[in-house]
Amino acid sequence: MRDPKTERLLTDVRSAVAAARAGGVTARACIFDATTAAVDQTASAWPSAHARQTAESACRALEPPTVITDPAPRPRPPWAARLLMRLAHRLAEPGG
Repeated sequence: MRDPKTERLLTDVRSAVAAARAGGVTARACIFDATTAAVDQTASAWPSAHARQTAESACRALEPPTVITDPAPRPRPPWAARLLMRLAHRLAEPGG
C-alpha cells in the first residue's frame, strides 16, 4: 500500500503524461521530464546532472542502446529542392 502523498504524486504524473501525449509529445520526452522533476523536486530551468543521468537510464527502456541504425547513406536532395530550401530559409530569417 502506497503512502497517500506518493499516490497523489503518481496520479499527478500520470495525468500530466497523458495530457502531454495527447498534445503530441513523445513518450521519451514525457519520461525524461517526469523523471528529472521527480529527482530534483524543484522548479529549475535546467535539471541537475544526477537528474539527467537518472532520466537517461529510465529512457533506455524505450530506446535501448543496442538498436541498430540503418547504415545506408541518405541520398542527397535534388538541386532544385536545395535551392528552394535555401531561398525559404533566407526569407524566414529576421530582416530577410
